[in-house]
Amino acid sequence: MLPRALAGAAILLSLAVSPGAAHASACCGTGHGIAQWLAPSERAAASFSLRFTEQLGEWTRERDFDVHGDGVYHRELRADVGWMVRIRERLQLGISVPLLHTWAGAGLDGASSGGGVGDISAAGRVALIEDAMSPWIPSAAFTLGVTLPTGHGQDAGIEPVGVSATGVGTGGAGVIGVGGTGADTTGLGVAEFRPGIVFEKSWGSFQALLAASTSVRTSIRAASGDEVQPAPRLQILAAAGPVWASGASLSVGGLYEREGYPRVAGRPSKGGARERTALLAVLAHDIGARWTAVGNLQVDVPISGIGRNEGAFAALSAGLRYVWGRHD
Repeated sequence: MLPRALAGAAILLSLAVSPGAAHASACCGTGHGIAQWLAPSERAAASFSLRFTEQLGEWTRERDFDVHGDGVYHRELRADVGWMVRIRERLQLGISVPLLHTWAGAGLDGASSGGGVGDISAAGRVALIEDAMSPWIPSAAFTLGVTLPTGHGQDAGIEPVGVSATGVGTGGAGVIGVGGTGADTTGLGVAEFRPGIVFEKSWGSFQALLAASTSVRTSIRAASGDEVQPAPRLQILAAAGPVWASGASLSVGGLYEREGYPRVAGRPSKGGARERTALLAVLAHDIGARWTAVGNLQVDVPISGIGRNEGAFAALSAGLRYVWGRHD
């Protein structure tokens, strides 16, 4: 079970950034892929995960961190069902369908809740370099994630500048949705394409991962009628940790994201770039020849100076994965 644990931990970390998920995304999200990439011995895999997200506060334009006042909150419960299949020796394709429910409060403006189907995502991975080729050269793979706007986007009457990866306005963007809380928002409201590259390397019972991607989103029409084009969003993830012969693995690491100025009616907008920094930990354990249990904790670091114009979130998730072998 050691190869499965090695592959599973690296896979989960490569998925810790998510275009169609909350900023504090969880174990089986998207970004560099959908569900979980397949280990060399696997032909296909199905996954299910539950994630609970709580907003901690937000970073301002001046990089200060502010905690929300009484009655201001944003909580999300998200379920994801994913499927991954090996098409060719080096090619994997997958799909993920989310279901969300959100509870949000805006202080004196009251509270509301809402939910529904989120943005459906698809992804592919093409292996470029295999890990076994050299004891020093890491494996490398090209990845592509595509998010379709099947969820409920933000209120068309609100300016869409500064929408977060959940579709929930944060930082200087203002709030959106039911009662001004964003509780009815379940998607980006735009399509997103995220090419990326993943480097992975294992040395016996220790493994490491470095992943980078950038998202390109379609434009949206503001309430004023102007076309708003979001800037590309860069995501960089680094993580490492041990793998045990029992089939368990633990990886810890960090995530950094940056998004430039959007363009409104073809001109750069004001408000500043958007940045966030998060820490994460992933624990996985094989509970049989085909089943793997996964837990994930990701927390945006709630201190000043390491974020800007972004909401800060903490997310805890748990999931199960079932695999089919290549010779089944």
